[in-house]
Amino acid sequence: MSAPPPALEVASLAKRFAGGAGISDVSLSVQAGSITGFIGANGSGKSTTLRCILGILRPDAGAIRLFGSGVTAAQRKRVGFMPEERGLFPHERARDAIAFHGRLKGMNRYDAFVAADKLLARVGLGGRQHARIGSLSKGNAQRVQVLCALVHKPDLLLLDEPLSGLDPIAQSDMLSLLAEFRGTGGAILFSTHSMPAAENLCDRVVMLANGRTVFEGTLAGASALAPHGAIVVTADAKGLADTTKMLGGYVQPLGSSLGEAARLRVVLPPTVTHPALLQALAERAVSIFSFEPIKPDLEAAFWQLADKESTRLSKPHKAA
Repeated sequence: MSAPPPALEVASLAKRFAGGAGISDVSLSVQAGSITGFIGANGSGKSTTLRCILGILRPDAGAIRLFGSGVTAAQRKRVGFMPEERGLFPHERARDAIAFHGRLKGMNRYDAFVAADKLLARVGLGGRQHARIGSLSKGNAQRVQVLCALVHKPDLLLLDEPLSGLDPIAQSDMLSLLAEFRGTGGAILFSTHSMPAAENLCDRVVMLANGRTVFEGTLAGASALAPHGAIVVTADAKGLADTTKMLGGYVQPLGSSLGEAARLRVVLPPTVTHPALLQALAERAVSIFSFEPIKPDLEAAFWQLADKESTRLSKPHKAA
């Protein structure tokens, strides 16, 4: 028996705006029963991609497929969406807001309200069906927002920064809800800035930089791309750079300097150990304030890939 098609496929998607912002080459896929982390810095193109998938924006190029076929109104009804810009009115009651979104997806009035009550009870808000959104805490209002995306029992969830602004307890509750949805066979594309959340929840990750997909694959595959090196704080940035270059590596600045101290990423060849770097710095009298080996994790891999993409863009193009 052949495997079902992906819930979502995006191929070579492009959407440009005045001033040069947008996306130029985004490709990804999301399988049923999986959570795919959608990772990128602000302005990398995550929200633009989601809006193209939903039909809010019309792409300039590329292809989008839902559940193995072209995108239709019927296919989009099988999708739930939680935007980064929360769209619930403060005066709305929680139960009414959820039921309204269900009816937008084709549910009848009775079923929409029954589903809303069940979902509110599931997240511990069973006694607050009639509370107005504006009276809820930020965490509870965010729970209601994701329930609006879940009420019609979609097959695919598109979530744009669902953990933004949540405290650790609210984040944990949100992640449990998403894991439960995945357990029923649902697919999730999960845009986030939280690398630990992606590592704890996601099966696969897609990384965007400057409007392009720079990685798509497993968490292990992404982490394997993390550089070997260290994060160093020093008042002698030139000495650090010269020493690192002597060892065959290079230095990347991490933000602006704070007083005399500069925080830098040191990338070393795999054969150069951390003690070898420290010994070389001591021999050259390069003082350091802190030294933290880079962990082979998702965050380190992302910044390495983003830096490579920026380097690629900065190189002059040869004339044809």
